[in-house]
Amino acid sequence: MTDNIETTDFEAKADIVDIAVERYKQGLLTRRGFIAAMGALGILPALSGKTLAATKEIIVVNWGGKPKDILQEVMCDTYTKETGIKVTVDGSGPSAGKIRAMVESGAVVWDLCDSGAGSALILEQQGVTQPIDYSIVDKSKVLDGGVYNNGVANYVYSYVLAANPKLLGGNVPQNWEDVWNVKDFPGMRTFRKSVRGMLESATMSMGVAPKDVYEALGTDDGIKASIDRFRQLREHVIVWGSGSDSQNLFLQEEVSIGNIWSTRAHLLKDQMEEGTFTVTFNGGVVAPGIWVVPKNNPAGTEEVMKFIAHAQNPELQAQWLQLVGCGPANPAAAALVPDDFQKWNPSSPANLATQIMYNDTWYAKNQISAEELYVDALIN
Repeated sequence: MTDNIETTDFEAKADIVDIAVERYKQGLLTRRGFIAAMGALGILPALSGKTLAATKEIIVVNWGGKPKDILQEVMCDTYTKETGIKVTVDGSGPSAGKIRAMVESGAVVWDLCDSGAGSALILEQQGVTQPIDYSIVDKSKVLDGGVYNNGVANYVYSYVLAANPKLLGGNVPQNWEDVWNVKDFPGMRTFRKSVRGMLESATMSMGVAPKDVYEALGTDDGIKASIDRFRQLREHVIVWGSGSDSQNLFLQEEVSIGNIWSTRAHLLKDQMEEGTFTVTFNGGVVAPGIWVVPKNNPAGTEEVMKFIAHAQNPELQAQWLQLVGCGPANPAAAALVPDDFQKWNPSSPANLATQIMYNDTWYAKNQISAEELYVDALIN
């Protein structure tokens, strides 16, 4: 594992921001609703200029959004009202490299960072983050797979199988094997330009059970076998580079089946005509966002842990799903999700039962080599 590998899916995080901003501009989210969505996601408006930490102030760093006064009005001020502690968000992007440089230089100005499981593990190994205090943060309010020594989940999203039955003669694919069956399920497919979340689907298309996917991908032969599946299908594939790309491919009926983010599926369900869009979480890959706390953070460990605990509020997390499509990290939120949103919730008990957790440890070890093979098989 090298120091320079970033395993957090930052494109997915940025895409969530794009969705919320787009809906806000279209008038589909109220100003207050937009604030609540951004705050709950831990993806909050960027600060102009350099943010400096102050005593009795918590600096939360995430992947952008705007404007900063929206954050102060709802997410930060909510906590401030309860505790008297000011919370300010810096949207400059807490990459693992930035966090490490800040800690090692002794110039820490961030208190809490929206990261990913892979980066959380790397940062822990580098000795630059703090353990989560689970006497304050409640483990029972975190999904299985979202609890780490030096990190804890704040939301989840999934890679899912989406389809347009109208273009498939009324057929509805149920699993990844169907995606590779071009005879019974004709038309173009879409996969991400990056290997993240894609290789797992090819592995399951060969009949490998979800629970055995990363074991099958644990050898060079296993990786190559899955890569070859994309080579077999390449004449039927249009790749997507961004979330909006995948969304537009379905809206314009350029593809009949695809592996896309559940956040984009959440939008498409309202944009596609009835009977022209389905999603199954069967064989999906669920990925968590992860809070990490840099060592020697200015606000102190205890205050940040209390803020993380505040963000575990299940009512807030249920609202977050309805607004932008991200699944709650708190299992208790599932019961608060309206019935018509349950099937679209990546972290509902029913959907979790058919998915696997995205393995950042595997990606930290194999991503670079697998990416080269994937691009060669599917694109070059």
